[in-house]
Amino acid sequence: MPSTLGLLAWTLLAPDAGAQVVAAPSAAAGRLSGRVVSTHAGSIAGATISLTSAGSPDLTVTSDQQGQFTFDRLAAGQYRVTASRSGYTNRQALEAPAPQFDTGIDVTLRDGAQASHLELTLHREASIAGRVAEPDGIPAPDVQVFAAVRRDTGHVLLAETRTTTEWNGRYRITGLPPGEYLVVVLPGASADPARVRANAERRAPESSSATRPFFDATLYPGVTSHESARTVTVFEGIAVDGIDVWLTPAQRFSISGRLIRPDDTNVENVAIEYANLTAQRSGLWTVPDPGDLFTIAGVPQGTVVLLARADSDRGPLAGVVSTNVSLDDVEDLEIRLVTPGTIEGRVVYEADVPRPATRIALRQRLLSVSPLYPVPESTVSADGRFRIANALGLYEFEIPSLPTGLRITRLTVNGRDIPTARIQITGSETVTAVEVFVGR
Repeated sequence: MPSTLGLLAWTLLAPDAGAQVVAAPSAAAGRLSGRVVSTHAGSIAGATISLTSAGSPDLTVTSDQQGQFTFDRLAAGQYRVTASRSGYTNRQALEAPAPQFDTGIDVTLRDGAQASHLELTLHREASIAGRVAEPDGIPAPDVQVFAAVRRDTGHVLLAETRTTTEWNGRYRITGLPPGEYLVVVLPGASADPARVRANAERRAPESSSATRPFFDATLYPGVTSHESARTVTVFEGIAVDGIDVWLTPAQRFSISGRLIRPDDTNVENVAIEYANLTAQRSGLWTVPDPGDLFTIAGVPQGTVVLLARADSDRGPLAGVVSTNVSLDDVEDLEIRLVTPGTIEGRVVYEADVPRPATRIALRQRLLSVSPLYPVPESTVSADGRFRIANALGLYEFEIPSLPTGLRITRLTVNGRDIPTARIQITGSETVTAVEVFVGR
């Protein structure tokens, strides 16, 4: 019985797997041939066989009724041969310690050499499907689901199997060869700002829709330890369904403290935005009375940044502090409300622009902020001057209306380049002589 993706015979193959492709001679005579087979149906007709190599166009052929294929007139070089057909997968069963599926054969040809009797094995594809639910049974949409395999005392995620649950918590991992798999669920990592904001609002402790708990990586059927996880047996060509995973809430803590406002200042509309940089969780907490203690519940372990903002009879106030949540609740935290800072400078154009910038804004980098408060921004005058008020924290500049092909290339303060292109501003501080350069 041929081994998976094995070669029945090799003729005149170069032993050096790292050989580079060389230019094809006028009468290149290299040849690769073989057949596509299935473990259950013998030869597979109508499969698409792809031949790829660095620096050369990809080639494709179709297998005949006996599953056979041939690539003629090939230059010397290193090639990868893969096969595909609807209803089949070219992923091969994993063997330790491989961290990912093998999907093809690597072949190196010398000038005029031939590799014959290559055998590419396809499996009828199978799938694992089910539902991800929160501890109270509510569907968990927009979370990541992976197939994984056991390795030593842990497991290895198979990145190419990643899928995301739908609105009703359903998921389906497709294209699996037969084998034993774990099913692992991780928090979602969407880059869509609207979705990130919706998730943050959904998790806000005071929101009526705050039903999503932060959860640890959960393995089927609903455990966090590798030892307690159950494997799912996948047979060739047979769908597996009903593999439901119940999320396990992570250990969560609280952060409590008080806001300190300037003397003889009336303050209202106080809100604290916070973000756990480790767990990628953010939220919003309103403070009815700035003189009282506040407690933010449900915070996972890791570094947390808190940004407080408020209205007052002295104008907008803000305060920022960071802390670390480790083994217990954080208590007696102080957030001092101060007058935010101001940034003054100009936009400098290093290239011709059809229309100069009219507005410039700051994007907070310490945490993802909600739309509760407007972003700090300013108009840009005809000579490029701007003045941005109400800034506190670490920022990057953004120019929303830049023409296509132009971008912010560098940032200087008092003539000195800022390598990170980020600017830090504290309370009541005015930073001047800022130059934002725009080029191609």
